[in-house]
Amino acid sequence: MTVILAGPAVFAQKGTSSLSKESQETLGQLEDSLVALADSMIQAPVPDDRIDFCVRFTKKLRSAFEIAGSFDYPFSRLAGKIHILNADDKSFRIFNWLIAPSENIRRYYGAIQMAGEEPRFYPLKDFSSNLEKDAATTTLNADHWYGCEYYKILSQTIGGQKVYLLFGFNSAAMGSNKKLIDVLSFDPQGPMFGAPVFVVPDDRGERMTQVSRFILEYKKDAQIYLNYDDSKKMILYSRITSEIADPNRKSTYIPTGQIDGLKQESDVYRFVKDAVPVLKLQDGQAPIDGVMSGG
Repeated sequence: MTVILAGPAVFAQKGTSSLSKESQETLGQLEDSLVALADSMIQAPVPDDRIDFCVRFTKKLRSAFEIAGSFDYPFSRLAGKIHILNADDKSFRIFNWLIAPSENIRRYYGAIQMAGEEPRFYPLKDFSSNLEKDAATTTLNADHWYGCEYYKILSQTIGGQKVYLLFGFNSAAMGSNKKLIDVLSFDPQGPMFGAPVFVVPDDRGERMTQVSRFILEYKKDAQIYLNYDDSKKMILYSRITSEIADPNRKSTYIPTGQIDGLKQESDVYRFVKDAVPVLKLQDGQAPIDGVMSGG
């Protein structure tokens, strides 16, 4: 499946200088169509129609990607409809979105577009529903992707290799949500997802384990934090625990109010307990909103 969203045509957008006037106009027209299709695939009143509009959207997006130099076209109007995230080194960008054909069915779509004049892109096919206990340890590719909505890309050098940490949100399960960090790298065949770089406690907190994908699964209506903190130079996240003391029931996990972390040490991100000390406030004092904004 494919990736991206579009919007109304603006031909003289910033960052299109490498494109010919004809290509800019064509991409502008395609973006007009993509924006209209995006509205329909997300909001169509008949749920089954959303999938049909998504198929049409995907084909139209592929047509845009196949135009030489299209990586330099910003799709700024489409970015108001779907997620478009750029790697900080400008080597690629990711388009992705969620379609909910019914209240209980949620499907993720995406695509990676590589920089350069020659068209090169990789549609992402959601495989997350096929992954259960091995979700944190399995290496995946574009045809077997842990579908989610990404909200941050962080480039890193780990073990001498350039990789990208992808922060995402998945709400496909009936009783739980997930926030996760995937590890993206590229080989001659294309994108690869997952690498054993996270050293974290197991589900019971009894021992440390090394995983390829960091996943926090928690109760549907809970709110948790997972993001990178520049000031502390580490990943911060909400500590969660089962409200009924059953580590096998992920739909019962809620935040404890404590913040743990993952700090890079050589070629791994290692668990840091109480990365942000819990503030003990006096009566009448209010907490200061610091690390808990975003994510």
